Formats: sequence, C-alpha cells, structure tokens
Amino acid sequence: MVALDEKSVHLDEVLKKFGAINRYHVQAIILISFAFFNNGMHCINYVIVAEETPYRCKIEPCEMQSNVFESSWYNFSVPPDSRGCKRYRFDLKECDPFSFNTSIVETCDEWVYKKNDSFVAEFQLACQNWKRTFVGTVHSIGLMCGLFFQGQLSDKIGRKAATVISGLAAGVLGIAKSFSNTYTLYVILEWLEATIGDNCSPAFILAVELVHSDYRLHQQIFLCVIAAMGGVTFAIAAYLVPYWRDFVRVIYAPAFLYIIIYFIMDESVRWLLSKGKRKQATKLLLKMAKINKISLDRKMLLNIQCEEGTKNSALRETFRSRIVAKRFLICLLWWTSCTFICFGLIVNVGSLAGNKYFNFAIMSLSDIPASIAMFYVLKRFRRKKPLLVSFITAGLLCLTQPFVPKKYVWMSTGMYFLGRFVSTFTFGTVYIYTSELFPTYSRNSMHALCSAIGRIGSILAPMTPLLTQYMESLPTLLFGSISIAAGLTTLLVPDLDNEPLPDNVHQAEAIGVTRLNVEKVKEDS
Repeated sequence: MVALDEKSVHLDEVLKKFGAINRYHVQAIILISFAFFNNGMHCINYVIVAEETPYRCKIEPCEMQSNVFESSWYNFSVPPDSRGCKRYRFDLKECDPFSFNTSIVETCDEWVYKKNDSFVAEFQLACQNWKRTFVGTVHSIGLMCGLFFQGQLSDKIGRKAATVISGLAAGVLGIAKSFSNTYTLYVILEWLEATIGDNCSPAFILAVELVHSDYRLHQQIFLCVIAAMGGVTFAIAAYLVPYWRDFVRVIYAPAFLYIIIYFIMDESVRWLLSKGKRKQATKLLLKMAKINKISLDRKMLLNIQCEEGTKNSALRETFRSRIVAKRFLICLLWWTSCTFICFGLIVNVGSLAGNKYFNFAIMSLSDIPASIAMFYVLKRFRRKKPLLVSFITAGLLCLTQPFVPKKYVWMSTGMYFLGRFVSTFTFGTVYIYTSELFPTYSRNSMHALCSAIGRIGSILAPMTPLLTQYMESLPTLLFGSISIAAGLTTLLVPDLDNEPLPDNVHQAEAIGVTRLNVEKVKEDS
C-alpha cells in the first residue's frame, strides 16, 4: 500500500462531488448498459432456438393418404402412450386399422415434424428431448467456465478491455452458431460463446466503480431496465423472425458495435488506482470534471488514496480472511438458488397458457417494476431484511401457484409472473450485495467466482421441464422449496447499507460492522 499523508482522501470523497446524474456518467452508463441489453437476449437464446417441436412417427402406408401432421389414422397406428417414439407393426400396405398388429410395438426410425425448419427437425432430435434441453445446460456450463477466468482477466487487464473483448467474441461466435450443420458443432459453439462472450460481470463492476456508494442503486435500476428491454427485444425478434438461424443472427449482430464502443469507453478510475496508475486515474478524473463542468482541487487529486493491488495472489490474500471466506460461501448459496429459480422460470414460461412471445415480453417487463421497487426498498431497509423477505415470498408464490385451479388461467399466470417479479428483486439484491463485500483488487474475481459456481443452478434449470413427465407442478414446487431454504441463510450475515467500497481485506472485514470513512482509510494506511 502506498503511504498516505494527513491530507489523503478516499476515492469515494472525490466521486461524491460528481453526484448521481450528470453528463459524463450518463454517457458512461449507457455504454456499459449495452452489455446488459445484449445479455438479456444472449443468455436465454436457447429457450427460443431449441424450443420444443411436436413430432410423430412416420407411418409409410398412411403418409400417401394424408400428409397432414394430425391425421385421424394416427390414432390406430401408434400406442396411446407412444410420445411419438413407438408405433404398431404394419403387415399390409394399406392404411386401415386391420393393417396394424397392435400386439407388436416397434421403435420408430423416421419422424414427421410439425415445423420442418425448426432446430429439432433440422438436427433430427425426435425422441431425444434431453439433447434439446442440453443446449441450455451447455450454455450455463459455458457461463460458469468463463466466469472462472473472466473475473481475474478483468482484474488484470482492466474492466474496459474485458468488457469489449468478451462482447466482440459473443458476436463472432453467435453468428458462427447460425451456420452450424451438425448438432455437435452447434453445442460446441454454444459452449464457446457462453464461455468467452459473456461480459456482464466486468461491465457490472465497471458500473459499480464508476460512482459514489450513495448512487450505486441508481445505476442498478438503469442496468436492470436495459436488461429487461433486451428481453422484450428478444421476444419481438423471435416473433418477427421465426426461422431459428436468422433469429440467432439478428440477436447477435449488435455485439459488433463494441468495435466502436472500444474507442469511446473509459477505464475504471478505481481499477487504475488499484494498479498504481495514478497519472492515468488523475487524467480521467479531470476529464470527468471537465465534461460535467465541475472544479476539482488538483492538490486533492495528488493526495487521493492509491490502494495498489497486493503483491501476493489477490484471491489467496482475500481467502486468508475467515470472515470474507464465510461470506463467500453464503453468497454461493444465494447465487445457486437465484440462477436456478430465475432461469427455471424462464425456460418453463412456454408452458403457460397464452401466446409464448407475449408471455416472454411480459415476463421481461416485470423486471422493471422489480428493479424500481428494489431501489426504494434497499434505500430504506438496507440489505438483509429485503433479501430475506424476497427469498421467502418468492418461495411461497412458487409453492402456491400449482394449487390454483387451471380454470383460473389469469390467476395462475399472474402468480407465476409475480414469482418472477420477486425473484428478479432477489437476484438484483444478491448481485449488488456481492459486489460490495470484497476488496478492489479481487472484487471482480470474487464476484465472478460467486457467479461462476452459482451457475450450477442455471445448469440444472434447463432440465426442469423434463420433471413435468412425473408431476406437472414439480418444477415450480422445487423452485419454491429452494428459495425458502436460501432465504434462511441470510440470517447468518451482517446487514449492509450504501457503504464505501472496501479497497483491502481489512476494510472488507469491517464492512457491515463499522462504516468506512476517511479516518478509517488513514488507520488502514
């Protein structure tokens, strides 16, 4: 750590002079939010691309009679529980009930698809439903793998570089997916795109480090709104571009705008200071002040705290603290629960009554009031109580929804979306809470590590529709139980407010116990 004199000031004291909404920060947050807009489409692309497509056995004697997908002769040519995979043996080349031997059931070797240009039809995935849902699982595995190194990459080369590189990689690999000619190739590219192309973690940390601690929630709302608009755009694109290959190209093409963004986006001042790049950080602060028409005392900038990264491994140094390690484990439980529930609700939204595209759009729009509610609730009630209540509430809604009579479609669907509303509130709270717990030199690494390991939930979520074979309401009941269990773990952590971000492990240990201030900075120095 660099020695500080009596006039040393914490970076937050400088950032507070800029306020919450000003010209520079509006420009910066718009550029940063582009990552969340894209992520709102990319992270759930498989829900539409690999959606379920009805299929049936191809019955040779009858296809010439009628090639309609749902034909009357199909009832006497297959067993009642065939699921499109079994048929009766036919002994004659005529299409009538007497031509089929109902005592012998055979496995189908050819199929007819209701939509011939669908993902399932083009890759011949009939009777292999696990392969269809496996696309989503592979995407989540890729996100988990990527976050293991993206956080450390961001801490090493900078938030800006990591955001731009990953954003461009998503565009390249996403477009490449649309030209896949085999299922295996598509799955490999899906994994690579998710591993290399998800830039939400470095973008979020860049946004968090941009402003004073009092204004972090303002940015959280804006980023959540933009992500929701990405989800709405996703639903509109899926409706207007029904062919899956063209749809993939449409949602990934905007990522190439990162070529332009690279030249107009700035690095994080806090990251520059943590790397000892005081000159560049000072220059950037003066640029921000000039654009915002604010005067900064140059002597204050010369004495600004420069919390350089530890010479040891940042992660090793962080995990040496039992307090921080304990909070890390609790964060893992939160992340796993949130990703499982949120992604589980997304992949199962297609089972709701009504138009699936409209349901997707409404589900995405529900994230906006959830984000606004989060802002006011966290401002007034800090972090712990809102997180506890939201986990429990989401769980109760999910546990109650299956017991609503099916004839009340509006009530059942409403409770489903209300559950999504509360789960979004919960996930947003966990997202910002995690970013406040760890020191600057390992913040993105720790945040990414929580997100990475927590992706176990989103890995399992795409498989939950398969549970409906055993019990239609089983996925929703599972979401509710896990949410309540995760909520109870919040009782094990201290409460937090809009405190200055900790720059080192000692400050991270004290956060939630004593409020960081200039005096505390001097003590740590």
